[in-house]
Amino acid sequence: MSRDWLDKNFYAILGVPQNASTDDIKKAYKKLARENHPDLNPGDPEAEKKFKEVSEANAVIGDERKRQEYDQMRSMGASGFGGFSSQGFTVDDFGDIFENLGDIFGFGGRRKGQTYQTNINISFLEAASGIEVVLPLESDSLKIKVPAGVDNGSVIRLRGRGGPGAAGAPDGDLLVQVSVEPHKFFKRKNMDLILEVPLLFSEAALGASIKIPTLTKSVTLKIPSGTPSGKTFKIRGEGISPQGRRPGDLYVKVFITPPTNLSRSAKKHLEKFRDQFESGNSPREYLDE
Repeated sequence: MSRDWLDKNFYAILGVPQNASTDDIKKAYKKLARENHPDLNPGDPEAEKKFKEVSEANAVIGDERKRQEYDQMRSMGASGFGGFSSQGFTVDDFGDIFENLGDIFGFGGRRKGQTYQTNINISFLEAASGIEVVLPLESDSLKIKVPAGVDNGSVIRLRGRGGPGAAGAPDGDLLVQVSVEPHKFFKRKNMDLILEVPLLFSEAALGASIKIPTLTKSVTLKIPSGTPSGKTFKIRGEGISPQGRRPGDLYVKVFITPPTNLSRSAKKHLEKFRDQFESGNSPREYLDE
């Protein structure tokens, strides 16, 4: 049970009455989560804050057991104990009071089990497509599903897989932190992928069709003639595809690689090209203004 529940009205956050049904709470949460999802509101801190608030509210009052605890705690916090108001008490004080009452009436020590933590390392491709991982435990092993699209540093909570609860209390949870190895050439931003690709001078000047790798296949990218170094192309739907959500895109940034180890004949051809087509056309003229 979180210590800051007294300060938050989860019903108001979701916009539902206190007697709302579980289905009504679920519908309200889905609507608000969809409207404020960070992927649909990039760079909007208010939307991100709202998304976290509605997610926390749903995690509490969307769960029958937690909702009952939440309602009881708010009721006791509002009316006080035997006429005492909550003024002058911290949330930690209420926790101590609950534990002392438990000792008096014979159910003291009924605490949820300890939360355990562990780490797993997976490859970039495994994180993108999802994978099943077997965790070795002290006396057993546990198979967990890592969902497609998981990012580096994400935490998977396995409820009831932590330490045993005391006096019939629920067992604790197991937190699995995911470390994702970097890819040799793909970079990631949310569900989008970024790929830097070199072009020959002739490909950038004359145009070309080049093969581009994605996570699952190769695609053809058309390079228009006169493409400048640093130009970025977007290939829709070829990013990471998390389960049940829209896939990201692949952004291909090209840069021109100058020819090296030119022969004497090749240098003469380039000098002739320069004198004929580039004479007097400096791309840096704006710097002299």
